[in-house]
Amino acid sequence: MFAAVAISNLIGFSLALLLNTAIKSKNILRTAFFLPNVIGGLLLGFIWQFIFVRGFAAIGELTGISFFQLAWLGDSTTAFWGIVIVFAWQISGYMMVIYIAALQGVDTSLLEAAKIDGANAFTILRRIIVPLILPAFTICFFLTISMAFKIFDLNLSLTGGGPFNSTQSVAINIYQEAFTNNNYGVGSAKANIFFIIVMIFTVVQVSLTKRKEVEA
Repeated sequence: MFAAVAISNLIGFSLALLLNTAIKSKNILRTAFFLPNVIGGLLLGFIWQFIFVRGFAAIGELTGISFFQLAWLGDSTTAFWGIVIVFAWQISGYMMVIYIAALQGVDTSLLEAAKIDGANAFTILRRIIVPLILPAFTICFFLTISMAFKIFDLNLSLTGGGPFNSTQSVAINIYQEAFTNNNYGVGSAKANIFFIIVMIFTVVQVSLTKRKEVEA
């Protein structure tokens, strides 16, 4: 969850900064980056399963690059990062749209005044842009945390929780407990505990980021 949330928001915010500039093809690029979010998780998982298993193997044979020769879905470490990569690829475009909407609401006169005063791009980003769009960070962190916690279809189609349950998400564990093992009582108990954990994480995150908004 932590890896997926951090990478998704970093990519989404970086794309928003890039596509908020005066690039001629920015509308086409925005559409292209948002499209993966439209594809269903199961279909997306099967597409990337083919890429990891067949596509990467073919590229590895042609180029000899060790990165593409890894058993991406057959090893616990690489399978974990495979799920994180696909999750971030799917969600980043959605986060990008939210960040772009926030960036377009920033008063350009503040940015121009900072440039006149000699502030560099990093200082403007850290001292002006980020504090002004903190509400967007609150929304994006809330969405990505809840999505990462509840990941099911993507995990199911990519690895099915394997190898040897090393990438099994909590949602898959609850599903298998209730509908595969027919332990409906245990599955319901796990689901209730899971709901409480997700609620605690999201409430703490929203309260912390809201406090930062007030301070900014």
